[in-house]
Amino acid sequence: MNSSLKTKILLSLSLLVLMLLAAGIMSMLEFRKMGDSVDSVLKNNYQSIESAKRMTDALEREDSGILLWMIGDRDSGRETIHHSDSVIRKAITEAEANITETNEPQYISDIIDAYDQYHASVLNILEKESSVAEGKQKYDAETQKLFFNTKEAINRLMVLNQDQMNRQSGIVKEKSRRAMMPAIVSIAAAIIFAILLNFFITIYFIQPIKKFINGVKEYYPEQGRLNAHVVSKDEFKVLEDEINILISRLLRKRDVSNE
Repeated sequence: MNSSLKTKILLSLSLLVLMLLAAGIMSMLEFRKMGDSVDSVLKNNYQSIESAKRMTDALEREDSGILLWMIGDRDSGRETIHHSDSVIRKAITEAEANITETNEPQYISDIIDAYDQYHASVLNILEKESSVAEGKQKYDAETQKLFFNTKEAINRLMVLNQDQMNRQSGIVKEKSRRAMMPAIVSIAAAIIFAILLNFFITIYFIQPIKKFINGVKEYYPEQGRLNAHVVSKDEFKVLEDEINILISRLLRKRDVSNE
């Protein structure tokens, strides 16, 4: 009976506990959803940075190729230039398909313009079959400057995505702190409320009922009253007093009948 009554009372008040737990779980799920969204953005930024790195590496190999060509290793230089060009074009295409920032298309367009000018200058040296002196003069006067312009344009794209990753990292930290606190508070409140609820139900409901049960078990007519030993001043104490009044009435009636 005790456990049944306790269960009924706990179930009647468990809705609040469930609501607090639900609030905490929903906050945690929202945080997870936010994390997945940010993870997608960071992944795209990382891919853009990787594309920019491939462009830079291939650009430097192409520049090495033209230098090889000018010092006499023309076949190897030409092959390096064409291979590097294909790598750069592919990396640019990947960057165009992975735009995450508002002004990122302009950065990619600047890379394309700068690289087209640089590559055209390189091909101009190759196609004219220049001598070493002529090729070096052309390279120093024009090609090298275009090389640095292209490299700077690629670096701007890389910095753009790196800065965004840093900003997203700060946003994630702040949002995670804000999202987790309500969840932790709700779950902690639910646990504390459940513990306190169980404690007060046991103290103020279950224990007095147990005292009444033990008092009834130990009662005998000669005792004259029911000793439930209820020390509280609530309805249980009133019930004990009323039971004792009833016992007194019954005993008086019995005595009158015996007379």
